[in-house]
Amino acid sequence: MKTILKTTVIIALLNFNQLICQEKNIETHSIQIDNLISYIVENYKRDRNDLYNLTFLIQTSNVGYSVEDKVVLKQAFSLLSKRMEEDNTISILGYSGINGAALEQTSIHNAKKIMYALENFKANVKEFHEDGITFAYDYANKNFDDGAINRIIMIRIPNSVNTSEVAETKQAKKKNNAVVLTAIALLPEIISVLKD
Repeated sequence: MKTILKTTVIIALLNFNQLICQEKNIETHSIQIDNLISYIVENYKRDRNDLYNLTFLIQTSNVGYSVEDKVVLKQAFSLLSKRMEEDNTISILGYSGINGAALEQTSIHNAKKIMYALENFKANVKEFHEDGITFAYDYANKNFDDGAINRIIMIRIPNSVNTSEVAETKQAKKKNNAVVLTAIALLPEIISVLKD
């Protein structure tokens, strides 16, 4: 039920923000992380003369994303920097868990800075926001470039789970298991007391 509600809110916010951004022609693309590399190959070619101002909005948990997702992100951004000219800019923001900017607008060829932002996502966010999607559209409007194709590319990581929630659930299960084991161990003593 929570996921349906979250999805509905996200879709409503996206539709609302798209209406606002249509004045400035900010395009929104939404892809799953599994399709990120093929998306880059299909949409960004070195021989094109288009100038891009890209804002990547990555779904995160409260601690970031998994090691596997980090590898895919690094490979995708490395490929992107090789396929685009230096004048193109990129920003990396987070939503869903860590809501904020991990990388402010920079050249696509600043590979060290991009990789560092991906590696240390949470540490790079200086200011956390309540709603990452709204923040992303506000950020894109603020950094709008009239001479470029402005895009927000939302990278969905469907298996992104807040690790702190998982840890709390496991800890609660351990406590419940301990109570059950203790009750089973005391069962013979309880039975003997009841017989007397």
